[in-house]
Amino acid sequence: MNGRFASIQLFLVVCLFFLIFGAVSAESMQDATVWINKGKEAFDNKDYISAIAAYDQALLLDQYYTEGWKLRGDAQMVLERYAQAAESYDRALAIDKTNTDLLGKKAYALFLLGKYPESLDIYTRSVSLNPNSFQNQDGYGDVLAALNRFTEADEAYTKALKIDPQNNTTWNKKGEVLAKMFRNKEAVAAFNQSITIYPESAEVWNNLGSVYFSMGKMQNALKAFEQAIALDESYIPQKYGDTLTRLAKDRQIRNLNPPGAEEIKISNTTFQFTLPPGIFLLNYVMIAIGICGILILAVVGLMKKRSRKKS
Repeated sequence: MNGRFASIQLFLVVCLFFLIFGAVSAESMQDATVWINKGKEAFDNKDYISAIAAYDQALLLDQYYTEGWKLRGDAQMVLERYAQAAESYDRALAIDKTNTDLLGKKAYALFLLGKYPESLDIYTRSVSLNPNSFQNQDGYGDVLAALNRFTEADEAYTKALKIDPQNNTTWNKKGEVLAKMFRNKEAVAAFNQSITIYPESAEVWNNLGSVYFSMGKMQNALKAFEQAIALDESYIPQKYGDTLTRLAKDRQIRNLNPPGAEEIKISNTTFQFTLPPGIFLLNYVMIAIGICGILILAVVGLMKKRSRKKS
């Protein structure tokens, strides 16, 4: 009887413990949510330091708050604290290992740190888990391009643009990798698509001009470079001066007319030249000298014959 009573007491104590623990836990969760909301408010006001401090308070109350770690990482990314952001995303991933949004965020932080192989591994995993994430496909293309794997980068950007075909930045990046593969016509098409969506980017106009320059289309290149400068006066395209030089040389060649040449027809192989008057005078002088020379030689020969006969 006493043993049974002791068991009941123990059961009641355990129940009481869980009730108290549950109440405390619920209160902690509620308090953590309050701090998370304060952090979001500070973030919206661009007070990122205060936002991180609020998220830290929430995570002290509940270290398994996945959103808290994610939001903390987002604020650190804005402050360009990429290593700390990667750590925050990693803590979130320890709780939610297959969250592709978190995988992409960590991969991007590593990309900005220049850790391309590590970033590539995580992006590869994220796009395999969810190929329909624009951010991850786009980021996957970025790290592939950084590793000079341009064909794969182009494929990744193509997949990203199928998800969001109106993203002018990705069209521009696609154009850049196509240009690096010397697929100039496709690069021009990509840059033009970017410009159609957002025509105010000096960078894209400059990129378009550079491809036209590589193709030898100097007039098109000049127009694109001038548009870039019109949009941003401080933006001086790298090949702008070279384009002006090339166009000036082309004008000189077209305007060049060789002295004394009246007509040169390459197709009919017809050449007509006007000789200077001095040439004719020189010819007459040379003929006269030749005749005099012949006469002198004849006289000398005749005199030699006479001298032999006398002897």
